[in-house]
Amino acid sequence: MRFILIPLPPHLPSRWHRVYVGRLASVSGLGAHDLRSAYIKKNGSWGLLKKWLANTSGYKCWYCEAKSTRAPFDVDHFRPKLGITVDGVKLAGHDGYYWLAYEWCNFRLSCQRCNRPEKDDGDVLHGKANEFPIRDEAKRCTLPADLLGAESPRLLDPCVQADCELLAHGLDGEVKPVAPDGSWEYQRARYTIDRLGFNEWNTPEDKRGRWQTLATLLAVVGDTSNPAVISEINKHLSHDHEYASFFRSAIGTHRDKAWVEALL
Repeated sequence: MRFILIPLPPHLPSRWHRVYVGRLASVSGLGAHDLRSAYIKKNGSWGLLKKWLANTSGYKCWYCEAKSTRAPFDVDHFRPKLGITVDGVKLAGHDGYYWLAYEWCNFRLSCQRCNRPEKDDGDVLHGKANEFPIRDEAKRCTLPADLLGAESPRLLDPCVQADCELLAHGLDGEVKPVAPDGSWEYQRARYTIDRLGFNEWNTPEDKRGRWQTLATLLAVVGDTSNPAVISEINKHLSHDHEYASFFRSAIGTHRDKAWVEALL
């Protein structure tokens, strides 16, 4: 997970403001959950922002940093719009953050593996779906006027830099918590890693395989810089490269080489 700085308006697509105003007015005018749900499901206008969101991250998932080549990305609602689950159990009495259904600041570009529920080979369910546990349920927002800042989400947010810094990347390709075991920060990191399946679907093996190529180049070049190798290293360090956080961490193990340190 690498920090995503969402560009502020007026960089939004020109059509969005008109669509947003109309959709928000319609949802706000519906007093019953079933009516709001039917309207929101029929009018998934957030798809208009998918390209804008993808441009922000170099067309990679905001959560796991994967690039989707076989399936389209989803526009995830960080705070679920039509209902909430906590550790797989539906939260009774909460209809979701329906008032945020069309708020661009609640959108996160997500690969389908991070967003959609799917069981791995061990029958463990992964995928964010409607999951949104918070530290203290007494502070859960239920109305548009409530203060979202009072909530403390367990799920790490790629749009919060401090959250991204709670994840470490090992040479084994696995994502790991940074904070001490037992702390709230550790719980958040562990939950995010497991819920979104960062270390599933052969992802660590894929990362390790790619790293071996770079590691071989670094070993061959040694302490003497090489323009072609520098170009390759910079490509893997770039913000829009797949798994850039992992490669930055792996390349960082060669800081003893002055030319590598200069790139970092």
